[in-house]
Amino acid sequence: MRKIYLYFVLLLGIVMIGLGVYLMFNPSTSLKALTIFIGIILILNGINEVASYFGERKYWSISKWIMLDGVLSIAVGAFAVFQSNIAERLFIIIFAIWILASAVLRILTAFSAKGLPGWTLLLVMGILGLIIAVISLFTNTLVAVAVGIILGMFFILQGITCLSLWRVMRKGERKA
Repeated sequence: MRKIYLYFVLLLGIVMIGLGVYLMFNPSTSLKALTIFIGIILILNGINEVASYFGERKYWSISKWIMLDGVLSIAVGAFAVFQSNIAERLFIIIFAIWILASAVLRILTAFSAKGLPGWTLLLVMGILGLIIAVISLFTNTLVAVAVGIILGMFFILQGITCLSLWRVMRKGERKA
């Protein structure tokens, strides 16, 4: 049984590294997968909130807002899963608006700290954020590439971790 687990860890490590490389070179797949994943999490959260409302309303004075929040989570999650192309675009727009707001606030902070050490770095970071936000608003590519690289690196690191674990377990098995 231990030998099967040993080979499973090896296979898992190889598959994760392969998946990580694939995601890094196929950013649109990464973005679609993330959108669907977010949708599934929202659905599960919504189910949990609706179930909590019906299960606990007799014992606590739980507001109907919790049930409404659960129903909305289920609806948005289902939209993300079943209309993932539209949901991707919406997520990218929301992400770009968030970057834009953050960049503008960073620029305003820099000007309010003008003359203090490091204010120019804040200004430069705000301007770079502004450029990234504008690019993100007009093209999905930047966000898709960023998501692809982040998810790809995550899976590659997880795969390397599995291979390291496999190596340690294999050496430990030889000593035993």
